[in-house]
Amino acid sequence: MNRCAIILPYYGKFPNYFQLFLNSCAVNSDFDWLIFTDDRTEYDYPVNVHVQYETFADMQARVRDAFDFRPVIEQPYKLCDLRPMYGYVFKDYLADYEFWGHCDCDLVFGDLSRFITDDLLNAYDKIFPVGHLALYRNTEENNRRFMLDLDGRPIYREVLESSRGYTFDESYLSTNINRIYQTYGFPIYMRDHSGNTVAKSETFRITRYDAELGTFLSEPAMRAVYVWEHGHITRSFMRLGTFMQQELMYMHFQRRDMRVACPMQSDRYQILPGSFEPLQVEHVTKENFRSIPWKNTADMWRHRVNIGRGEYKFWKSRIAGVINARMNKG
Repeated sequence: MNRCAIILPYYGKFPNYFQLFLNSCAVNSDFDWLIFTDDRTEYDYPVNVHVQYETFADMQARVRDAFDFRPVIEQPYKLCDLRPMYGYVFKDYLADYEFWGHCDCDLVFGDLSRFITDDLLNAYDKIFPVGHLALYRNTEENNRRFMLDLDGRPIYREVLESSRGYTFDESYLSTNINRIYQTYGFPIYMRDHSGNTVAKSETFRITRYDAELGTFLSEPAMRAVYVWEHGHITRSFMRLGTFMQQELMYMHFQRRDMRVACPMQSDRYQILPGSFEPLQVEHVTKENFRSIPWKNTADMWRHRVNIGRGEYKFWKSRIAGVINARMNKG
């Protein structure tokens, strides 16, 4: 049994590159994944990924049974706010683990153990400030800390009794679990090692949370070649005339369609904005770096259109919500 279980409830169709997600879990043998889903598509699930098929109604009932009031969990997206509560809600599945965590499925992992070390696990009760991957020490006390007051009020009840999003799982709005840990002085590791891509950018730009500034900082656009190879993600780029390579813990493709143009069981492939492609060279070097394609114009246009559609749907929904609220007030 591994030391840490990462919990992923997901209802609906998994992304088209979900097998690549699973392959990246397989090479991280020091971690287990517990997936709860209604997607019965046949995937090649690794031995460290455990699947329980269930409906969203089952998840709603699980949450209701965990609390002595009635939570409002109307849509699967609301589960983002519940992530810091998974140790409490899923406690029956976690007895054999020292840590539990949560993650998204629109990502591909690199070598987690290179970043999540024993020293880190021994020192902190919560690790990472973002929602797409965070870990918690699996103790009864730690699993109930989300219930502590924040700014003088039980914020978790507000989160559970409202259908709106609070980003309770990460440092975005002020209503988040990290502030509870910081307010009470609990040991929390706030450095962001993710390869979180800017959703609206046509090319890959990494954005990370800066704990000292209390905000997300996005790097400028740059030519870079991203490669997944045998469980490692490497980014190659030029900086001030020097060829550099950087290993990433994982890449997060939020709100980005990704074509799969490589075999699903590839042990290495290039990651471009919009696609997973066969790597055309044996190794990325200073000599061949500029000959390797790093973006695709068709994918860039497709992403621009999709983002525009998403923005339209978002504001249409917001405006409809405001109108309905005012009509209900009479």
